Amino acid sequence: MAGVGPVGHTGRVTDSPLIGRDHPAAALRAAVDRTAASHGGLVLVVGEAGIGKTALVTEAAAARRDDLLVAFATSWESEAVPDNWLWVQVLRSLRGRLGEEQWRSLRPAPAIDVFLGEGDGSRPLEFELHDAVTQLLINASRIRPLLIVLDDLHFSDTASIELLKFACQHTFFERVLFVGTYRDSEVDPGHRLRGRMLQLVSKAAVVGLEGLTEDGVAALVEATAGAAPDPDTVAEITRRTGGNPFFVEQSALLWASGQPVDATSAGMRDALRRRLDQLPTPIRRMLTLASVGGREFHAGIMAQAAGIDRYQIEAALDLACQTRLVRRERDRYVFVHDLVRETLYHSMDPAEAAHHHGCVVRALEADESLKKHMLDTEIAHHAWVAGDDLDPETAVELIARAGAKSSACMSVAGAEKYFRRAVERCTPDMVRRRVLLRLQLAESVRWLKRPDEARALFAAALQEAEDHGDPMLLTRAAMDVPQDEDLPELMRLKALAYEGLAGEPPEPGLDHEALTRRLLYRFMIAARASGDDEEISFGLWATHAANWGPGTAAQRQEIVEELAEITRRTGDEEMRLLASSLRWVVLLEQGDPSYTAQLAEFRALAALAESDRWQGGSLVDQAVIDIVQGRFDRAQSLIDEAADMIDDDRAYLDLLGHLRWELQLARGEVPEANPDVWRSTFGDHHGDLLAGIAAVRRGDVERARGIREQLDGAHDLFGSWESLRLRFEAEFAVADGDPDLARDLYDRLAPHEGEWLVAMWGTSISGPISHWLGTLAAFLGDAERAAAHFEAAVKQAERLDAAPWSALARAGLADLAAPARTGAAGPGDVFRRDGATWTLAYAGTVLHLPHAKGLADLHELLSRPGEEVAAADLLEPSEAVAADARLGGDDVLDAESRARFREHLETLDEQIDAAAAVGDDARAAALDAERQALIEHLKAATGLGGRARRLGDNHERARKSVTNRIRNTLKKIEDGHPALGAHLREAVATGSSCSYRPGPDAPEWTL
Repeated sequence: MAGVGPVGHTGRVTDSPLIGRDHPAAALRAAVDRTAASHGGLVLVVGEAGIGKTALVTEAAAARRDDLLVAFATSWESEAVPDNWLWVQVLRSLRGRLGEEQWRSLRPAPAIDVFLGEGDGSRPLEFELHDAVTQLLINASRIRPLLIVLDDLHFSDTASIELLKFACQHTFFERVLFVGTYRDSEVDPGHRLRGRMLQLVSKAAVVGLEGLTEDGVAALVEATAGAAPDPDTVAEITRRTGGNPFFVEQSALLWASGQPVDATSAGMRDALRRRLDQLPTPIRRMLTLASVGGREFHAGIMAQAAGIDRYQIEAALDLACQTRLVRRERDRYVFVHDLVRETLYHSMDPAEAAHHHGCVVRALEADESLKKHMLDTEIAHHAWVAGDDLDPETAVELIARAGAKSSACMSVAGAEKYFRRAVERCTPDMVRRRVLLRLQLAESVRWLKRPDEARALFAAALQEAEDHGDPMLLTRAAMDVPQDEDLPELMRLKALAYEGLAGEPPEPGLDHEALTRRLLYRFMIAARASGDDEEISFGLWATHAANWGPGTAAQRQEIVEELAEITRRTGDEEMRLLASSLRWVVLLEQGDPSYTAQLAEFRALAALAESDRWQGGSLVDQAVIDIVQGRFDRAQSLIDEAADMIDDDRAYLDLLGHLRWELQLARGEVPEANPDVWRSTFGDHHGDLLAGIAAVRRGDVERARGIREQLDGAHDLFGSWESLRLRFEAEFAVADGDPDLARDLYDRLAPHEGEWLVAMWGTSISGPISHWLGTLAAFLGDAERAAAHFEAAVKQAERLDAAPWSALARAGLADLAAPARTGAAGPGDVFRRDGATWTLAYAGTVLHLPHAKGLADLHELLSRPGEEVAAADLLEPSEAVAADARLGGDDVLDAESRARFREHLETLDEQIDAAAAVGDDARAAALDAERQALIEHLKAATGLGGRARRLGDNHERARKSVTNRIRNTLKKIEDGHPALGAHLREAVATGSSCSYRPGPDAPEWTL
C-alpha cells in the first residue's frame, strides 16, 4: 500500500506493501502490539497532504483486524458538520462490529443512546457525554483490544477534539489505542484548532512522514505504472513531487500513458490549489516571489531583488517553513515540491514574472557577492525570461557566459542553447557581438553533428563580418570557421582582412598557410595597439593553433607565457588552465625535463577547478606521459577513468579514442583506424593518417602508398597534425624503399634535432627527432651519421625518462652494429629483447612488442635452430620449481637449495630489468653473466631450465603451458607482422619437445 488519494479522501488499500515507510510502519506496529499486550495511548501520524498517512494507518489496522476491534472515523471539511461527528462514527462502527447483543453487554449509558439519536432527546452535559463514551470504550476493550483511527483531524470539529483529549487521559492504562492523522503543516498559528492540537501533541507519540527517497519513488512508480523508470525519470519525478506518494502516483500514471514527466493531472492541480488557498496572504505572496528564484533560492538575493530588509525576508520565510512547503538549508531555502513552486509561479501574469526575473538579475549585478549563490546557467535563465525588462547588452553577456560555461563543462547541447538565445537577444546594432556568438553557436552545432546547419551559421557570420567592414572582426571570423571548406572563398576573405589591417593587399602567390601567418601577424600588431586583452588573447590562440610542427615550439612557448600573463590580469581561469596545459607540451617538445613539474602544476590547478572537463583533461595529460615513459597499464586506467568522467561528449570521446590508438602503437601492436568514425570530429584526413601508419606497421605498403597520395591533397594538416604526418612519411619512406622521400624528410628534420615530434595539441608524441633522423640515415646507408643520431636519441629519451624511446634508439644502434648479411633472408632480421620491449625485424618490417614469456621461448628456439628442446626446459627456474612442487615425488636437489637458487635468480632478473630501463648496459651485462653462470650450475646439477629432478616427473603441465604461450605470442606477431608470423608458424613446432626448423633459406637472426 503506497500513497493516498486526493486531499481529504481516504487512502486506497492495495495488496502491495508500503514503499519506503519501514521505520514509521514499524513504530506504529509497535504501538499496536503494545496495546494488545498491555496498554494503549495516543499516536499522531503527521505529514502533508498525500504523504501517505492514511495508507500507513490503514495497513496497521488491516494487519490486526482479526484480533483487535477496529473503529474508523474520518473528519469532514464542512461547516455543516455536527459536534462530535468523529465519535458518532466511532460508536456506530463499534456497534456494527460487535452486533446488538454484545453492544448491549457493554451497558451503554443513556447519554450514548441520546448521542446516537435513540434517547428521549434530552441533551447530556459535556462531562456526562465524555465519561459515557470513555467508559463504553473501556468496556469494549475488555472484549478485545481496541484500535480507534481518527483520520484528518485538521478538519475536525472542536467537540471531537475535546472528547479525544478526555478519552486519552482516562484510558491510558487500558488496552485502547487512539491513532489520529493530521496535516501538521496546515495547522499554522491562524488555524482554529492549533491550540487544541498542540495539547494533543504534548500527550502523543508522533510519527512523522516525509517524502520518499529516489529508491522509494522508483519502486512506487514501477508498482503504479507497471514498468521500471530510468534513473533520470526517477530523479525528475522526485524533484518535482518531493517524494509525495500521491503526486508520485499521479506522475507515474501520466508517464505510463506517454505524457512528459512534467505533466500534471487534474487531481494534482486541485490538491495544490486547495493547499495554497489555505495559506495566509503574506506567506503566499512571499512564496510567490520566492518561486521566481527557482526550486532553491537565497534570502539575500530575494531581499536585494525586492528591496526589503533581509531580516524581514528571513522572518517571513521561516514562518513559511512551518507550512512544510519550503525548508531551510544551510545557506538557502528549498521548495519541497517543484510542483508547488510551479503552481505559485504560474499564478503570476507573464509581465509580472518577467519583471521579477529582471529584478533578480539587477540584484546580482548590483551586489557581485551574491553571484556565488547562483550558477551561471541559472543567471542566464533569469536574463532570458526577463525579456524586455532587462537591457539587451546585460542579457546577452550573461546568457553568453552560460554558453561558455556549458562548453567548458562538456555540455555541448547546453552551449548551443545559450549561444542561440544570446544571438536572438542581440539588437541590430550589436553586430560584433552577434558575429562572435554566431561563430560559437556554429561550432557547437558542428560538434553536435549537424554539418549543414553549422555551415550555414558559419557562412552567415562571415557575410555579416564582411558587410560590417571591420578587418579585426573579419579576421576573427575567417580564423574561427573550418579551414578545410571552400578554400578559395576563405583565402579571399583573409586577403580582404589583411588589406584592411595593413593598408595594402598581400603579396600575390601566397598559399593558404603563408597568408594565414601574415594575417595573424598584422592582427597581433593591431590588437596590441588597442590594448584589448580579448583581442590579444584571440590573436595569440589563433597564432598558437596555426604554428605546429618542428621548429615552432619556442614561438608557442612565448605565446603560452604571454597568455598566462594575461590571465593574471583578467582572472580568466579557463585561459589559465589551457595555458598551463599547453605549457608542458611545448617544454617536452623542446626536450626540457622541467615539463614534468609543469604537468604537476596543471594537474593541481585542474583538481581545484571543480570541472569534469579539466579533471578529465588532467587524466588525459597524465596518460599521455605514462605512454611516453612506458607505464602502459596505468595509462589505460587513466584513459578509462577519463572516459567515465567525460560521459557522452563525442569530441572528447574521439580524443580518447585517438589516445587509445597511440597506446596500442606504443605497445608494439597494430591499432585499427577507421576514417569514417573520426572524420567529422578531427577533420577529413585524421583517420586516413592513422590508417596509413597502421598499414605500414602491417607491412601493407600498397595501402599506405594510396593513403599518402590522398594526404598530399589535404588542406587541414597545416595545423597540429604536422608532426604525426612526418612520422608516417618517415616510416613509409623506409617501408617503401623511397630514398628521395627519405632524403627530403631528413633535410627537413635535421635543423630541429634535439626537439620531439609532438602533434594534436600534445596528445600524440612520436619521440625525439633524432630517432627519426637515425632511422632515415640508416636507410640511406649513412651508418656513421645514423649512429650519432641514435646515440643522441638515447640521451634525449633518458633525459625525459622515456624508456620505450630509449629502447627503440638502442635497437637502432644494435641494428647498425650487426654484421651485414645477404641472401633470401634479407638484411636486418632481428629477434632481440631491449629491457621491457622486444624488437622483431623481418623482411624489411620492424615490430615492437612488450615482453612476454612466449617471446622468450621463441628466442630460445631461434638460438638453437634444428634442435629439439624439451618444453620443461623452456620453463624459467622459478616456474619449474613451482610446477614440480605440484607434481609430487622426491627432489634430487633439496628444497632449501632450490629456494635459495630461486630467490637469487628472481633478484637478478629484477636487477637486470632495472639496469636495462636506465640504460646501464655494463651493469646489465655483468648481471646477465652472473645469471647465466647460475643457470649453468643448475643445469649441471638438475638438468636444463634449473628444474629440480623429481621421481615420477610429469611433463604434461610444461607441454601445455609452453605450447599455449607460444601460440598466443604467434597470434600477436601475426597481427602486427603477418610475414614474420607466417614464417614462424611454419617453422616452429610445439609439444613435449619444441623446435625451430627454418629450412634452407633460414634467416640469420640478430638475437
